[in-house]
Amino acid sequence: MAYRVGQVLFVVLHKKMQVYPMMVVEEITKRTMKGEETNYVLQGGVDPSTTILLNQVDGEIFESADEAKYVLTNRATAQIEKIVDAAVSKASEWYSSDGRQATITSDVSAFADRDRRRESRIARRYDSKFEKFWPSGLNLC
Repeated sequence: MAYRVGQVLFVVLHKKMQVYPMMVVEEITKRTMKGEETNYVLQGGVDPSTTILLNQVDGEIFESADEAKYVLTNRATAQIEKIVDAAVSKASEWYSSDGRQATITSDVSAFADRDRRRESRIARRYDSKFEKFWPSGLNLC
């Protein structure tokens, strides 16, 4: 992967769950009999003396914050789905035996519909409370 001097990279550290911005401050190209090798010097933080070679960074490198966020969100979502699926499986195993019929809901759309109805009730409640402060027909958006 090629980077530009001045480019900010986002590093997801392996040792702790943290996204750390680092700037490429130097590009080093080494030519030997074996070929050409490029490495980068990264600066972490505001102190220019706090540098590390890219190939020594103990983490995943992303070119944008959005890319790091996307990958981390997908990983977290997958882990949460595993946890919830395991709980649903246990509920079926534990509570659907001996002729008992357990009601196990794992339908996300039912939850989303319930959440939308709740938000709508809250919005109506606040709209009616503040209606006396705004003349009717006033559009605030």
